[in-house]
Amino acid sequence: MLVDIDKIVAARVGRKKPPLKVLWSRYLNTEASPHAKFYGYDRFCELVAEHVRTHDLTAPITHAPGHTLQVDWAGTPMQLADPITRQHTRVSVFVATLPYSGLVFAYGTLDEKMPAWLDCHRRAFEYLGGVPLVVVPDNASTASNQISSTSRARDVNPAYAEFLEYYQSAAVPARAYRPRDKGNVEAGVKTVTNWVIHYLADRVFVSLDDLNAAIAQQVDTINERTPFRGEQRSRRAWFQELEQSELLDLPARRWEPVVWRKAKVHRDWHIQIDTIKYSVPYDFAGLTVDVRIIGSGLDVLAAGEVVAKHQVSGRRNGYVTNPEHAPAYLTDTTGLWTRAYFTRQAAKIGPGTVTAVERLLDGRKIEAQGFRSCLNILDLAKNGNRLLLEQACQRVIADEHRQITYTAVKHALTAVRAEHDERPRSIPGAERRSPSPSSQRPAGRDTSGAYLAGAEAFSLDALTRRGTKEA
Repeated sequence: MLVDIDKIVAARVGRKKPPLKVLWSRYLNTEASPHAKFYGYDRFCELVAEHVRTHDLTAPITHAPGHTLQVDWAGTPMQLADPITRQHTRVSVFVATLPYSGLVFAYGTLDEKMPAWLDCHRRAFEYLGGVPLVVVPDNASTASNQISSTSRARDVNPAYAEFLEYYQSAAVPARAYRPRDKGNVEAGVKTVTNWVIHYLADRVFVSLDDLNAAIAQQVDTINERTPFRGEQRSRRAWFQELEQSELLDLPARRWEPVVWRKAKVHRDWHIQIDTIKYSVPYDFAGLTVDVRIIGSGLDVLAAGEVVAKHQVSGRRNGYVTNPEHAPAYLTDTTGLWTRAYFTRQAAKIGPGTVTAVERLLDGRKIEAQGFRSCLNILDLAKNGNRLLLEQACQRVIADEHRQITYTAVKHALTAVRAEHDERPRSIPGAERRSPSPSSQRPAGRDTSGAYLAGAEAFSLDALTRRGTKEA
């Protein structure tokens, strides 16, 4: 039975085109003579492909080894299960493929935001052992933005461009409604969806590390599978023999995200980033500086020059202090917080507060790390609470071995205030009795029978006679 090639080609033109297997099924259902024979699916596809090639209806995309890496998010998510609450957490799966060799990479993340997007790229480069010349992402917002509402052209996001520049690569976002721009990753996403996401759907994962370990195992299985492209060699064999040597070398140092912040140097020559205080040379007290965080390193810059270096601390409300940043003679330095300054302020409240402040500072290896706590303690005396604060400090210092902290003083102040606000609700020993009517009468005046008198009892004559008799 002959195939109506023109009808098949017309059906395959446009965005919403049925697959060849559907068109082949329609071909099998066409009316024919009883003894007519139909082409099998493979021969059907060969006839269509031959017609397309000979009539130059489309040009196949040829890929150079090591030139392009196509990346996208899989449309089907995976899940993590909490073993206690049984709640499920969505996991997005990042997919990257090399069109020339067909090598596949996949990794699961808890979201699709920029940090996860860049981290997945880094992991893909390290999995390949090199960097392609060009990365072709989908037109997701993490990769590119639409330049204007009237144009479909897109521009690469600055953070994404900076990341790829570090690896000596560049992004060429796929055009909108041009699936052939990233056709290979679409095939890779389909492969990962079938042989990773659906294949592992029956397994329960409680941690992201366990899930990614299972994903990596399945990805290796895909890359080692043979035959591939009609040959008895796998995706990995194609990659190792023909493409790996064409990739760019990885940089000597792994890429780490760069975060910029601004902070003011306080009078204790420390800046605060989140809840952690980092020291700066005391000469910069009162100035605003730039803070650059690269991975676990933190640099403080003033006028474009690095004035302090620290390692990012994970301890909340902690201090990271370099003793070299402290002035040589704190007591002779004006404009900074000093021990003498806080003891003078504490003396205005009482001797117990002075002792508490001194013990707090003595308990710190670097005295300046206690200045914030001293300031917070002295602030508790505001709004007429000086007497209460002094009593609270007296309680705290009563135990000589107790560590003095702002929290300890604050809790003691709360207890003192609660006791001060208490008032007795009754007099001890007194009996509660309703007062008798006679006890409520004013002395020297009898009004017990007033309600029995008529209106004449209040006339002028009656009142005048009563007043005369009383006189």
